[in-house]
Amino acid sequence: MSLFYVVPDDQLVPDLHPHLGAFRRGEHVFATGYLIGLLEAPCLTYLWRRARAGQTPVGTRVEVAHRAPAIPGDRLHVTARRTSTTGNRSVFAVTAVDQHGVLVADGHVTARLVDTAAFRARLRQRAIGRAA
Repeated sequence: MSLFYVVPDDQLVPDLHPHLGAFRRGEHVFATGYLIGLLEAPCLTYLWRRARAGQTPVGTRVEVAHRAPAIPGDRLHVTARRTSTTGNRSVFAVTAVDQHGVLVADGHVTARLVDTAAFRARLRQRAIGRAA
């Protein structure tokens, strides 16, 4: 799976958790937090296409090296290749390369298909626990 993505002006380091000074003072480059979501997207799309009724994909592990900065307007080519599947768990090798051929990030994303009703039930239980 692959996708193309143009880095927008509002996904820079200062935009990530702007209430936290560590980010607010950061450089105006594509934030790693947004990059991780971008790398996870084709993995989840792959699983959505294979999900049975009543299943939803969830990310469970991300191991990424952010190797080069990207700036607003950069066009990133993101690829995800499934490298293994065990039961409902899949591991993907992921990369993001800019329009100049610079490797922006690479690594692995693990995601799995879960039962949607059971997942939502666990979320409700957590919410009830917090309200008590």
